[in-house]
Amino acid sequence: MERRSEDPAAGGPAVPVGGGVPIDPETGERFGYLPRKAAQRKIIIRRTLGLPWVLGALGAALVIGGAGMTFFLSNPGRPDKRFADEGPLTAYPVGAVTALRSGSGWVDRRTEFRVWITAEPFCDADGGWGRGPIRWDASGRVVLSGDNLLLAPAQLAEEKLYVDAKAAEKVTGGATARLVECPQARPASP
Repeated sequence: MERRSEDPAAGGPAVPVGGGVPIDPETGERFGYLPRKAAQRKIIIRRTLGLPWVLGALGAALVIGGAGMTFFLSNPGRPDKRFADEGPLTAYPVGAVTALRSGSGWVDRRTEFRVWITAEPFCDADGGWGRGPIRWDASGRVVLSGDNLLLAPAQLAEEKLYVDAKAAEKVTGGATARLVECPQARPASP
């Protein structure tokens, strides 16, 4: 294999074949380091990276770390402070009515997911609330006279149930059928 001269004045290449130190064709000075693989790709590293590059990299790392820490501390998996943690979703089985962990109401998962805020007991016999002459049907509507039950907004996050009892609103409409008294109703308190 023939090795050519690295001197550009002697007709050699400015970038040595197979690596080495590149030479400026006009001045003849060596101006950078050229690793063997870089010579094949014609990549020239002209000088070492200085302190500004190191400081820039550290600054970028601090910005990314600060953004990550802010995201972590904001606890994105949990709703805002208005919503109270009512425990894992597995504590409220599908197809059943279960008392909230706080005892402030019921989670109704018979047909759709609803949270009722009421201290009234639940009647398994007819699916309504209340024990005496004033009863509420399964849709939270009062049967005789009085106010309908309160339906609370709920959110699921990280397999937990969160309920905003203060934002609960009365359901609209009247009951469709009269309910008889329920002698064996379950209380809301656990």
